[in-house]
Amino acid sequence: MAARIVKTGYALAFLCIIAGIVYFFAANWPEMGREAKVGISIGVMAAFYIASAALLGRHRFLGRWMLIGGVLAFGIALALLVQIYNSHADSYWLFLAWLVPTAVLAPLTKERLLSVIALGLLQLACWFYYFPSAYRIEWTEWSSFGLLLLFAAINGVLIGVSRTPLVAHLAYIAMHGWLLAVGVTGFSYGRDAWWPYVYAVLLAGLLYYFLVIAKQRSYVLLTSLFAGLFLLIQYIRLLADHFETWLLLIGLMAAAAVLYGGIVLLRRTGLFSAETKAGRRFLAAFQAIVTLAASALATASLLGLYLLWAESWSPYVLFFISIFGFVVPASLGWRWNAAVRYTLLAVGYGLGLTMAWEVSRAALFIYAIGLAIGLVRSSDSGVRRLTTVALTLYLGIGLDSVVDDGRMVLLALAFVNGGLYAYGRWSGAPPLTPLVLAFGALGIATSVDVFAADGLYVALNIAMLAALAFFLFRGRRLERKVASVYFVLYLVLKYYELAWNLLHKSVSLLAAGVVLFVWTVWLEKRNGFTWTGGVHWSRRVLLFVLAVVVAQFSFLGYTVWQKERLLQYGDVVKLEIEPLDPRSLLQGDYIGLRYDISTIPSLDGNGRVQVGLRKGEDGVHRLAGVYAVNGEKRAGYAPQPGDVIITGTFHGPQVVYGIESYFVPEKTGEKWRESARFAYVRVSKNGDALLEAISAK
Repeated sequence: MAARIVKTGYALAFLCIIAGIVYFFAANWPEMGREAKVGISIGVMAAFYIASAALLGRHRFLGRWMLIGGVLAFGIALALLVQIYNSHADSYWLFLAWLVPTAVLAPLTKERLLSVIALGLLQLACWFYYFPSAYRIEWTEWSSFGLLLLFAAINGVLIGVSRTPLVAHLAYIAMHGWLLAVGVTGFSYGRDAWWPYVYAVLLAGLLYYFLVIAKQRSYVLLTSLFAGLFLLIQYIRLLADHFETWLLLIGLMAAAAVLYGGIVLLRRTGLFSAETKAGRRFLAAFQAIVTLAASALATASLLGLYLLWAESWSPYVLFFISIFGFVVPASLGWRWNAAVRYTLLAVGYGLGLTMAWEVSRAALFIYAIGLAIGLVRSSDSGVRRLTTVALTLYLGIGLDSVVDDGRMVLLALAFVNGGLYAYGRWSGAPPLTPLVLAFGALGIATSVDVFAADGLYVALNIAMLAALAFFLFRGRRLERKVASVYFVLYLVLKYYELAWNLLHKSVSLLAAGVVLFVWTVWLEKRNGFTWTGGVHWSRRVLLFVLAVVVAQFSFLGYTVWQKERLLQYGDVVKLEIEPLDPRSLLQGDYIGLRYDISTIPSLDGNGRVQVGLRKGEDGVHRLAGVYAVNGEKRAGYAPQPGDVIITGTFHGPQVVYGIESYFVPEKTGEKWRESARFAYVRVSKNGDALLEAISAK
């Protein structure tokens, strides 16, 4: 127990310190100059790596966290340089540059978490390449298809070469995510006429391979999950085009086919045995997927049929049909097949929820009481999970109609689910579903972006942190995992919260991290723990790791030197702007800028373009002509003395110059958005641009 508490303490201290560093630099404190920011960020990275080198040989657990901290600190330093020199917010180049050393260090150090981080960075790089946040790209049909298919193929290769099962499974999920994106984005390109058939064949082939040949349960579950999601997306798309009785009836038949075929097919393969623990888990997971897919199809179809057939539309009719036609029979049919029973229950709850806002409060609360009684009396874990979710939703809708403060509604839901969890733990079978829902309700209630910041807000945050701390330090294994996920989500939520300054939050997190670290060190020494099995790398591995770390520092130094030279020697260009005001993933608030040179109608295709800028009588530089496209000079523009050539990347008529983001201190974005009208840009001799300042004049 004490050893686990020590590990948890170190992990929490590490997360608080890393989050505090991110918050600190994202605050973009104006009193701190460029040199100080760069020096601190590089110093933090060096401190993590030095601590890792000192600890890995004798304190493996802490040494591993320090190594991971060094990798994360490198990414934070990269993000800071982008912020300091006003490059792209959330640029794919940032995540790509972060990915390369991380992907090299992961196999060298055999650190699984680094492999997971590298895979996540790969997905972010792909995402922000296709969906850039600071500007918009109109991809052509085949460019879109080729890129998304390439992203899926890269993840497919990683599945085969990965030595870590977790990374392979995550890559498999990412691969299907990108393949689904091919279909979803294809709606606007007309690709939906043929791609669904291709993806359906691929899903069928993968399902057959993992079911019959490889007999890999986890991949069967993942493939089934994406097959159900794909089927639901296609059904909704068809309903949008053909909302007719025949299609809705086909939807019902499809739901029945999914329900029946899934169970029969799985049983005939002999892939699982309900006599083993792993088999029971697999059966439960597969039943959940079948229930989700079949109930979603059936609910949408039944609701559509009712709307088409009912002459006088009454919400009570469908509400009572959901109860007595589905929920009650499923609750009484305890001898039925579990998947059938769960599907009927889910359909009943889903249909009822569509009408919950239309029926009376009395009906809702009476139904909620009935659900609570059924929940306590039921011994079926699947029924309890579904009923817990339904009870929470119905009760939330009912309370929302009588209570004005949404936080009180969420607090009530947290108490109800907390009570259900406590009852389950007291009875010897603590359920995770009410714990997950309780944390979710309490976590949303702490969000100041949705609700007011007052005394209740402070109390809710204290309650959330206290509950997280209890389950992180005293909970069972699955409870600790739930609390860990919510702790990370809580830190992410606080980053985007506006009532509490990022600078103040960073100081609080750093202080909490230091206190946790000191307390954990004291606890470790008091209990006399000795950490055996330190990491001892071979000389070759050590040299490679050292080379990667040196390359990271060198890259940061070269980037700073390059940007500073551009600031010192580049030509000054004044451009008109149209500002926006979002917040970056890592770098804080920034102004998204658009220029009149951001759109050049004469451009087509994609590649590199050199654009001539000419200074007008008002001192503003404007487009004089296109100098060259992909290295070939264009006719019609002859540079004149004083013209400045700026280089950009174009996709169709849209051009990106790398000066589309200007980072500002927290909560000043609105002021800059209203007043800023001009941007001052430094342009080097080869056309590289760096945004120096924005101004109203």
